Amino acid sequence: MEDLFLEVVDAEHLDGYKLLVAFNNGERRTFDFAPLIARYPMFAPLEDIDLFKNFSVSDTVEWNGGSIDIAPEYIYEHGAKPYPQGEEFSASMAAEPPAPYGNPA
Repeated sequence: MEDLFLEVVDAEHLDGYKLLVAFNNGERRTFDFAPLIARYPMFAPLEDIDLFKNFSVSDTVEWNGGSIDIAPEYIYEHGAKPYPQGEEFSASMAAEPPAPYGNPA
């Protein structure tokens, strides 16, 4: 039976206010919370990076025992696909510089 609802099953802090979020449909998205933190008062407490990093995963990403959360559909629809399906992605890969184009000098 197919899942009827999109749910977050895992999340990893990348850097700053970015998370790599995995969903129950097998897809992942990178999502930058910085614009939401700057624009919406309900996310303003997350400007404290230590609080931001202290998230938990239920069926979505949440903070402070669920007093701050976000719809998983929003993350899915507005997040970026990190890599083509099947390729691994981790915070260590995000820190690697891109490969140079052409022949190195």
